Amino acid sequence: MSTWVPRVTPAAGCAGSGRELARFGDLAVLDAVLLGPVGLPGGAAPRSTLAPSPSGLVHRQAPVLPVDHVVDDLLPWFRARGLRVVCAVRGSTVGAVSDTLQRLRRSLDFATVVGVEIDLAAGREETRPAIGGLTSADPVGSWSADPQACLKLLAAARERLPRDLLLQAKLGGECPQPVAAARAAVGGGARALVLSGAVPALTADQFLVGPAVAPVTLGLVTTLRAAIAAGRVPDVPLVAVGGLHDRAGALAAHSAGAAGIQVGSGILSDPETLWRVHDALADAPPPTRDATAHRTGATTPDEAGDHDGH
Repeated sequence: MSTWVPRVTPAAGCAGSGRELARFGDLAVLDAVLLGPVGLPGGAAPRSTLAPSPSGLVHRQAPVLPVDHVVDDLLPWFRARGLRVVCAVRGSTVGAVSDTLQRLRRSLDFATVVGVEIDLAAGREETRPAIGGLTSADPVGSWSADPQACLKLLAAARERLPRDLLLQAKLGGECPQPVAAARAAVGGGARALVLSGAVPALTADQFLVGPAVAPVTLGLVTTLRAAIAAGRVPDVPLVAVGGLHDRAGALAAHSAGAAGIQVGSGILSDPETLWRVHDALADAPPPTRDATAHRTGATTPDEAGDHDGH
């Protein structure tokens, strides 16, 4: 059975709770709505900001949607309307990501979740024992900077999810070794790779986004497609996000080998962009070396059926 990925979704952090998009178009038309980032509630997080610059938009990462809010409020709303959801999960430790996934899976409305995306561009903390039996966490960069950390995180995520549920790993423009990180993520259990052209900007939690990063996104897609063709990375679907705000950009990424597209900052100025991009790809031919035909053991949501039984 082939690995399924949504053709078009909003990008994490660009669609609020996801429900806001219902004012601008029929969510049922989309293969799925990407919800998130989802994570554990923590200290006061900086507000998400978006500021113009001569080279694009400088974006501060959106704070996480608390997983309990997602379970108690958002998933029931989506399931009641028969809508599919991909949960984008962010956490700075394996434990934080695992706990988030366990809470999601215990939800009575988990059947509406057709996929999980793990953000490898997020900051990682290394937990160390401290005096008195307490632990401390030290920032050590992004997950994607350490392929071994990517493998461990994805393996932990895979263990906590149904085997037939789509698990995808998101790499960003900050990743120093995208091929090595991608290989490790797939080795850990990822069945699709999300490639984001967002690159670090002014501070550690800010990124350059918008049309200016489209070449970075296309470069990542081209690099990973070549690595797959050379056998350096297992053949899994690629999903592109970053600077793909119109029909031309989406089709360019699709032609480069992306089986799916995520629309990010373009939604903020014109939410209907999401449906225009979806329509543009509806009749597009399969991407180069169609990754969606790869046999991985994953199923489409229709083939998987209801996984409420955990």
